[in-house]
Amino acid sequence: MRAHATSTAKGQDCISLKILSYNTHVGIRASRSSERLKNLWKHVLPSRCKLDNLGKMAGFLSGFDLVGLQESDGGSLRSSFTNHTSLLASLAGFESWAEQINRDLFVARHSIGLLSRFPITKVVRHRLPGKIPGRGLLVVHIEAKGIPIAVAVGHLSLGSKDRARQMIRIGEILGGIAERTIFMGDFNCTQESEEMRFLASMTGLRSALDHAPTYPSWRPMRDIDHVMVSAGITIRRACTLSIPLSDHLPVAVEAVIEGVDGRLAGRTHLAA
Repeated sequence: MRAHATSTAKGQDCISLKILSYNTHVGIRASRSSERLKNLWKHVLPSRCKLDNLGKMAGFLSGFDLVGLQESDGGSLRSSFTNHTSLLASLAGFESWAEQINRDLFVARHSIGLLSRFPITKVVRHRLPGKIPGRGLLVVHIEAKGIPIAVAVGHLSLGSKDRARQMIRIGEILGGIAERTIFMGDFNCTQESEEMRFLASMTGLRSALDHAPTYPSWRPMRDIDHVMVSAGITIRRACTLSIPLSDHLPVAVEAVIEGVDGRLAGRTHLAA
């Protein structure tokens, strides 16, 4: 299913979007704990099977309108110098994509990315604070059938203190965006965490899913992958997908983007 226009009772145009957030684990298959351990070497060295696995991922990514990627690779030794975000965009038929390199090493170019069925009008890349450099927030502005939308993708730190600092910075960034906003990624914290509650109170963003475990993929116990949306966006359906291609399960959301009118124009998602 692709994006399609609908209308409200008042005739106002709306758009239905299919959204996916996915930590791809650099294309390394991890359908059980023993497989993840066996494949640790693939985080630093190239392997043909990673490209094969990315091809399988592209098969289901093609059914979505917006795809946020975490643990992608911008073209390094471990990826055979192939840009994973660009490759997935090509294989899944996305004409528009953007990425942010957070750690630029010869062995591994750690990146986050967005695949979009809609034209990208602006890309802003932000560095996030942390004891270990290499975390960032990618903000991509798109125009979906005349409606401006900001789509942010992030991958937060493992440590709670660093995440708290990062959430403060993310709140400042997203709180200043006027458009309807979608924020997705691997936050490395659960829905009930202080970090998530703080971001929601700071921005007015709300979670699309309710306590849906995504990690580890073979026995999901922690809900650390999230999609959050602002006012002006209604969630129709949201779920995780049981696809054993990474150590995370993908999060899938179908949302309705309400059309712009005088009442909704401007900074729609700031908390009162």
